[in-house]
Amino acid sequence: MQSITLNAKTRNLILALFTMGAFMGSLDTGIIGPVLPSIEMAYNLTTRQSSWIFTLFIISFMIGSPIMAKFSDFYGRKKIFILDVILFAIGSSLIAFSPNIEFIFLGRIVQGLGCGGLFPVAGAFIGDSFPLNERGKALGILGSVFGISALGGPLVGAALIPFGWNWCFTINIPISIFLLLFALYILPDTENQRKLKIDYLGIAILSILSIFLAYGLNQIDSSDFINSLTSLNVAPFLIAFIILIPIFVKVEKRAQESIVPLHMLKNKEISIACIETLCYGIIYSSAIFIPSLVILSMGLNDQLASLMLIPILGANAVAAPVLGKILDSTGSRKIMMIGTLMLTVGLIAVAVYPNNFIFFIIAGCLIGVGLVTIIGAPLRYIVLIEAKPHERGAGQAIVNMLSSAGQLIGGALIGGVIASFSGILGYKASLILAAIVGFIAFLFTFKLKSRDEQLETMKSNQ
Repeated sequence: MQSITLNAKTRNLILALFTMGAFMGSLDTGIIGPVLPSIEMAYNLTTRQSSWIFTLFIISFMIGSPIMAKFSDFYGRKKIFILDVILFAIGSSLIAFSPNIEFIFLGRIVQGLGCGGLFPVAGAFIGDSFPLNERGKALGILGSVFGISALGGPLVGAALIPFGWNWCFTINIPISIFLLLFALYILPDTENQRKLKIDYLGIAILSILSIFLAYGLNQIDSSDFINSLTSLNVAPFLIAFIILIPIFVKVEKRAQESIVPLHMLKNKEISIACIETLCYGIIYSSAIFIPSLVILSMGLNDQLASLMLIPILGANAVAAPVLGKILDSTGSRKIMMIGTLMLTVGLIAVAVYPNNFIFFIIAGCLIGVGLVTIIGAPLRYIVLIEAKPHERGAGQAIVNMLSSAGQLIGGALIGGVIASFSGILGYKASLILAAIVGFIAFLFTFKLKSRDEQLETMKSNQ
């Protein structure tokens, strides 16, 4: 993908466009939580059935990320970003005006495909068009929106539900139309001169892998975690997933244009970034249970407990752009070292003192800052630096995929830990587990490149 020279005003307008797109897409990953009970009541669903509304989105998100990112590397960021927005709008419309549950399932699939490409395309475009000393700041702004909307989704959902659960998705339609017109006006036309040979076999196997992993993990019974792992509803699918991994690797190595560029994982920096991303997924799965812990420890109702996420959201919003700005002068390693350590301390503090309000606020701020370092600008900055220009989109997609996989794995694991203990002890144990994962992420940051080494790599990959 060719580099583009744009003036500062145009770059800022484009960053605003991508920020709104990232906000819209990531908001729907968190908004579904408070919406599910209403959908269950409307369509007379069991909890197991309604969980597919979330799972189908994650599956199609995991599949859509590498496909859309690869296409953007060849057919241009503008065309694929517009396609992603259109798909997201169609999916939202199917859900908002659904006559039955099947339309909701279909809508979530279409939404996931579109949403999967929004952030990788945005991140890759920053690498194409922003000066070296402004990329961290731009990624920081994008990262702050992603974190706020993902964690703030439940708050927005709770505010819109009184008007009808459909409005949680109807609101996406006018936003999508605005984004579509904005993108047509502001985004430059670019296209790779190389011809893309679509990796159909790789796409097919990746789709099957994602389905098997998501289905197997979705069928795990948290209340009987160990026994359910060996049940026919879980074990065959997870075993099939494991068996298909080496087959997928072999197919991708032979493909002329692999849908997932596995050769990038030979790069030490990108490999570490992948480990950090998986850690984030597991930690995030634990963090979303914090309101439930607060209900038990402080005796608050659901609404007030949700407000206890504000320290995490506020710290996330403030820290992301600040860290992005600092990133341009200090590099990823120092920021991620400090951030992952803060995250670990914050998780331990909440687990040990969940009923101390002041302590909880301080710990929430630590968690908010820590989360944005492990999945925000510093980590995506690493991938942007290490990837070749024609693979920037694909590199950003790897982060998306592994984050989703980590959340699926973390959701099953954390759910099992919570169910294995009685009451508040289960939530404490899940946070301690997340803290251990956070400390592992901290240890891996020592192996990252220094700022000078990052600059040298960045210049060589222009």
